Amino acid sequence: MSTMQKNRFCKLCGSPLEKYYSVTSASELIDCSEQFFRNLIRDRKICFVKFGRMVRIPGSEIEKIKIEYHSISEIYEKAVVK
Repeated sequence: MSTMQKNRFCKLCGSPLEKYYSVTSASELIDCSEQFFRNLIRDRKICFVKFGRMVRIPGSEIEKIKIEYHSISEIYEKAVVK
């Protein structure tokens, strides 16, 4: 087991250290549609985890999307202002 996999879980209780979000809550965090995340998952552009039938998105992936989404919206706003 690699050190990255060892650091993903608590040494004492075994619970995951990273928070996982549903598609609905992830879309609320970034203020976009649920379909946006469903498309990313369908196209395998972001990492996700399935717990039975439930799909969850790691918090680290949401942070990556926030950075990318923010830069895209800035580019769009600059284009519209000109």
